[in-house]
Amino acid sequence: MNRSDITGVILAGGRSTRMGEDKGLIEINGRPLFEHIAEKLRPRVSEILISCNRNRERYGRDFQTVPDITPDFSGPLAGILAALSVSKTEWVLFVPCDAPAFPDNLAEVLKAEVSGQNAVYARDPERAHPTLCLLNQKIMPDLESYLGNGDRKLMFFFEKIGAKSALFQDPSAFSNLNTPEDVELWKASQRDIKP
Repeated sequence: MNRSDITGVILAGGRSTRMGEDKGLIEINGRPLFEHIAEKLRPRVSEILISCNRNRERYGRDFQTVPDITPDFSGPLAGILAALSVSKTEWVLFVPCDAPAFPDNLAEVLKAEVSGQNAVYARDPERAHPTLCLLNQKIMPDLESYLGNGDRKLMFFFEKIGAKSALFQDPSAFSNLNTPEDVELWKASQRDIKP
């Protein structure tokens, strides 16, 4: 599986209630957060899509946007289904818009674990990170059925389809920016590592 076989999707469709504003558009170092995610994804995928339910004009300046199939903020699975349905590639790499420290080797490690699977997600020694995942379009019928039954929990879906996890050792690589305080801490950490 090469870069040309994978579409990257930034999941930015949530309500961002703890943040108080659209997380993907939070400015960090003069650029919105989703652009930082896109910059890390770009060398690893053939194209980048943004799964979003609002601010589509802003997200759409440089990327194709994909709204959820359901308009009621049904969770990441609704955005995943919508993105899988429009992807030009069989494989899609998903990353949430609020995890800028995701591992640089995310795509490579997930690809290495595919081995006959249609779904692989990240985990660290402490917990699973199912929104960082590599999925094949073949899961779409199962996902449509799952959502059609009113189910929304991503990990339950992955368990149902036998998704495989890929272990990453550094839990801090999966830190989410959920509050303004989280954003300030992440900004400070970026200043600390710059020469």
